[in-house]
Amino acid sequence: MIKKFFSQVFHCVEYFLKADIFHYHKFPLLNAFEGKKAYVLVNGPSLKKALDEYDEGIHHFDENSFMVNLSALDPRFLKIRPKHYCLSDPMFYQDYLPKKDAIREMYDILNTKVDWDMYLYFCFSNKWEYKKIIEYAKITNPHIKIVFMNRKHCSKLVPPLRHWLYKKGWFMPEDGTIANTAIYLALIEGYKEIELYGADHNMFLEFAVNDNNELCSYDAHFYDKGDPKMKVFKNTCSSEDIAWRVHQYMYVLYIIFYSHDLLRQFADYMGARVLNCTPGSMIDSYERIKTELNGND
Repeated sequence: MIKKFFSQVFHCVEYFLKADIFHYHKFPLLNAFEGKKAYVLVNGPSLKKALDEYDEGIHHFDENSFMVNLSALDPRFLKIRPKHYCLSDPMFYQDYLPKKDAIREMYDILNTKVDWDMYLYFCFSNKWEYKKIIEYAKITNPHIKIVFMNRKHCSKLVPPLRHWLYKKGWFMPEDGTIANTAIYLALIEGYKEIELYGADHNMFLEFAVNDNNELCSYDAHFYDKGDPKMKVFKNTCSSEDIAWRVHQYMYVLYIIFYSHDLLRQFADYMGARVLNCTPGSMIDSYERIKTELNGND
């Protein structure tokens, strides 16, 4: 017991020292949407069907939606008019050639076509990254309020302490994908029911290694035109034009799915419910709707 206590003290000190406490960002929206229902729309291929069914009146998405990455390129973005938009990938603050034009178009849409109040969340690890994305994005739209997050994890702490720090907005589960970030945001902002769409998370079924020893992937998204093609899977976390190494991305996959488990525990702590509405999703952390892929008609 004493050993565990001192271990927790050590980890707590370690996390706060690494977190650079002099640059904490005060989160302005804790419990701001208490008791409401949120819709987290991430960009897996299955989101296309969900958005088509939204057009048909089968699904309901409203201003309490969280949209992410390049989803502003889809015309339904302007129809849903979400209050929340999330970015956490380094490609959004540098000239990432495979998606440079699409990223610039996304920022132009945010700047010129958003005529409702919207929060734009930037989730990065270092203050210099926040400086870079502010300079790169050039957001001047008065309807958009930028919110900086504290992208620091504290996963080795005991659940009660870890959850309390998550709730305060001081730490968060590691950002494996933008889905993790959006779910965390919905939880600390007070949403008690969160529906998750487009979270296929089946990327490890789509890998190959070419003759140049480069990791390749379909890297498919709902907004892609035509059938996805296998291509070199570039590491957007590096300033160099290189592919992910297999071991590197396998570690990222571990973080992604472990983060979902931590978020499920945090949802229980917050008295909230995350419902995975993505058919065939590989996430095994949350309740899910019954689908044929689950063996239910």
